[in-house]
Amino acid sequence: MQAENQPGADAARLERLVARQAEKRHLAAIWAARVGLAAGMTVLDIGAGTGALALEYAALGARVLAMDPDSASLAYAAAEAARRGLALETIVGRAEALAALPAAPDRVMLTDALHHMQEKDAALRAIRTAMKPGGALFIAEYDPAGPGAVGAPMARRMDPAEALTLLAAAGFAASAAEAGPDEHYTIIAVP
Repeated sequence: MQAENQPGADAARLERLVARQAEKRHLAAIWAARVGLAAGMTVLDIGAGTGALALEYAALGARVLAMDPDSASLAYAAAEAARRGLALETIVGRAEALAALPAAPDRVMLTDALHHMQEKDAALRAIRTAMKPGGALFIAEYDPAGPGAVGAPMARRMDPAEALTLLAAAGFAASAAEAGPDEHYTIIAVP
């Protein structure tokens, strides 16, 4: 019986993810402008999920490599990219075990994902190694100093000082954390 119910449960889960990520779509243009994303660049979107932000980066003319451990979410993103005629490639995996990429990214987008990683140091070092010279890493996380009205629960939020410490240990030079919309802070780091 359980196997028969699984496809329906998977479809409902995917539908919830699509709806939740669609609420963040408006942030793509803000994040892209902040990190200087331009048409023709290669972008690695780590934790892309169903592709709400990745698809918007592709719509700006970027070649997008969408990475996530959830193959069902990435299949949705790939289908949506094909439907819209956008340049998006999917990679099932985690930044902690970043494999060889089809192209070195000019920009790496790590939005609401760093706090989920088990091996943050390893992930950041792998990202730094994979980046194109002159590239930039963009981090957006929910601010624990925010009111908690939107986004991740307060207990799961990462302090900006912790993110900056991790970046320095991984060999990045990072900007100071800057307040962003929807209770986020953002950081731009370069190798």
